[in-house]
Amino acid sequence: MTEEFFTIGEVSKSTKIPISTLRYYDKVGLLSPTLKNTDTNYRYYNPMQIIILKAISHMRKIGFSIEYIKSHFKNMSYEHTLELFEKIIVENRKEIKKLQEIEIELLDGCKKLKENLELEKQIGVPFLKEFPEIKGVRFTGPINTRKELHKTIKLIDNFETSNNLHPILRGFKVSFKCFEKNKEVKDELIAVMEEDNYNNSLISSAGKYACVYGKGEFEKQELIESLIEWIKNNNFKADDNFFVTFSDYTLMFKGKKDFLYLIKVLVN
Repeated sequence: MTEEFFTIGEVSKSTKIPISTLRYYDKVGLLSPTLKNTDTNYRYYNPMQIIILKAISHMRKIGFSIEYIKSHFKNMSYEHTLELFEKIIVENRKEIKKLQEIEIELLDGCKKLKENLELEKQIGVPFLKEFPEIKGVRFTGPINTRKELHKTIKLIDNFETSNNLHPILRGFKVSFKCFEKNKEVKDELIAVMEEDNYNNSLISSAGKYACVYGKGEFEKQELIESLIEWIKNNNFKADDNFFVTFSDYTLMFKGKKDFLYLIKVLVN
């Protein structure tokens, strides 16, 4: 028997197919051993079956499902095999396209996270920067409480989802006068969309801005006060409003303490 048949262990070693997979092929009716010893439950394969198993292994590697392979062996012909190959080529191309799209998103995410890691090094350090005119969508307020803020953000999320919009910048505009009375107040929520045709409102004018990066809940920090002090010490005059902006990647973090944001004030 040993000269004409091979044990399941020998077949596994020869084909590099795990024993558990060979048993699975038997169970689903893809390829069963030529002989089974009912007393010992040993399985024996003939030499031709090893060749077939190697063909199955190759077909599995290039993407054929068990059902495809069973169909192939049941309807063995050049025409049928060609049909199966053409079908799997189409499916593979779809999968490749999907993986390429995922890769683009991952690369974009890595780029943004690397930028944020660099920005974290600048937290709390005021600086001056020229900004171009920024246009986007303005969601007017005022918004006076956290409850109102959460409700408005939910409405904005629904607006973006229903219109298939992709925000590349979010934040809010606050007047110093209102902020002094209530740190929770937001005069306007703002968003800049990837889709330019929705960016119809002027968010902020072109000009020189005093800026500082912060992390966490800006309302609970003294960055505004320290930035105003820095503006005065450098003999600038601040505008009546300031902006707090953050990217959508902040949504990846677990809590508000991880929010990375930019405060900027137009100065002259």
